[in-house]
Amino acid sequence: MALLVLFKDAHAAKSIRFLTAGELQSSLLSESENIRFNGRNYIMGVVDALMLTKASPVCMDEKTEINAITDLIRLQMQQRPDLLRYNAASVVREVMVANFPCV
Repeated sequence: MALLVLFKDAHAAKSIRFLTAGELQSSLLSESENIRFNGRNYIMGVVDALMLTKASPVCMDEKTEINAITDLIRLQMQQRPDLLRYNAASVVREVMVANFPCV
């Protein structure tokens, strides 16, 4: 019973940290289609949250496809490896703000 409690606490502690941009990039470059799909869905979730935020500095056309956004974010992370140590959601946000500004 004590071992189960320790395992539960260790698992809970591990699951509360944020996804890094490096981890997101790894998922987007994975050979596994399911893992790539998960990375793409993570990006889509961040973008959806940005679009629902009233004060969001992100404005994009309704016809912009998630695959185009995913490609843009993946390319930005490949070109700027310094971003990989940061929180993945903040990197997605910054790429979106830079490429889809509200003007």
